[in-house]
Amino acid sequence: MTGPIAANQDQPLNPSTFKHQALLLKSMHCCRPVLHNGLKHYIQGLTSNVSGCDITMLVYLTGKPDGIDSSLIEIMTTPQQATEETHHA
Repeated sequence: MTGPIAANQDQPLNPSTFKHQALLLKSMHCCRPVLHNGLKHYIQGLTSNVSGCDITMLVYLTGKPDGIDSSLIEIMTTPQQATEETHHA
């Protein structure tokens, strides 16, 4: 039997990094292109690792053999996201 769960256990260590990495995962699942060095690519795979108190992620793009740090990948905004962001601003 386990004890009580800490209140912050379900909170990401770094919320902004978590949001970006979650959007990368969604881009892979929805087959949406992402940007790397200004060019569109599709995500072939993702890996996550714990590094100290941070979660690092490598992104593997179709046609590129090496993993790329997730912070170097840009999420492309869909027309629907742009409309939602305008309405929430």
